[in-house]
Amino acid sequence: MSLTTDDKHRGRPSTLSRKSIIAAAAEIPLEGFSLRAVAERLGVSPQSIYYYFESKNALLGALAEESVALLPHVEARDWRNYLRESLLGYRSWLLASESPVMLPEINSSWARLNDEVSEGILVKMEAFVAFFVHAGFSPQQAIEVWNLGTTLVVRSIIPTLDDKQVADHWRALRTDVESLGAERFPALSRALTEQPGRVDEWYERIVEIAIEGVAAVYGVD
Repeated sequence: MSLTTDDKHRGRPSTLSRKSIIAAAAEIPLEGFSLRAVAERLGVSPQSIYYYFESKNALLGALAEESVALLPHVEARDWRNYLRESLLGYRSWLLASESPVMLPEINSSWARLNDEVSEGILVKMEAFVAFFVHAGFSPQQAIEVWNLGTTLVVRSIIPTLDDKQVADHWRALRTDVESLGAERFPALSRALTEQPGRVDEWYERIVEIAIEGVAAVYGVD
């Protein structure tokens, strides 16, 4: 029995796979992302994509999950170094990620990416919580520290400022202080005569403050 033209277009396109769709999706900037854009890049109809992914968010979630697998593994033995390496590694991973869907977001769940549940994030969260419970924290405290850390990282790169932009902000603040009279703001005036430092150094100091804050609030050595 011969196939009609309509029959040939039903079902799974032979040239497609989840892997090829995810690879094509990773090359599309988030602002222009759609299932149609992915289909056009692959030279297929949008309906073909729906065979593998039921929605745009489902595809974005799968793409994010691929990136989560690249999160650095933490080997530290004590909770301070574990938290330090987790926060520094997570931020570096986000900044280095070429995937458009890894732009950080804060939503209703700590284990979702693009509003899709992330098995990879849950695996990381399980390891984190287990480590902190073993270090003397209660399970609830361990989850609180996880939330503190992820929020700190996300907030540190929304928006992302590079060293030049920080220097520009620094100069603008100095100009504003001088325009209103440096004598009115002597502490600010003195501070702004120095250089602002590098963004990474600022973040590293914030991480140290967070670590000491966790130790003080939860009373764990």
